Amino acid sequence: MDLRFIDRVIKATLLLAAILFPFFALYIKMNFALSVLFGAVWGSLNLLAIKIIITSLLPGPAKNTVLGLLVLFLKLPILYFIGYLLVTWDYLSVYGLLWGFSGIFIVALLKV
Repeated sequence: MDLRFIDRVIKATLLLAAILFPFFALYIKMNFALSVLFGAVWGSLNLLAIKIIITSLLPGPAKNTVLGLLVLFLKLPILYFIGYLLVTWDYLSVYGLLWGFSGIFIVALLKV
């Protein structure tokens, strides 16, 4: 498993959320569809930030300590504050957010 696998998982998760969005909006509710979409985007950004942190801080050809530490210290407060806002926003469905967050695991399990 290489780093391209993570990129494929992120792209496939966002594509899956974009494909499911109109169906969820039409057949369930718009707030559930937005929850799934926002959850998938949040989870994809989280996975991308983790990938940048790991590749920047571990020894190797792409080691960039400044970028890794910058993303690490910006990721925690900003990304998790956005996640907190998504969970506490009354319009969004918590179950939809869980579906969106879990989209990465579903796609990775299917080994895109």
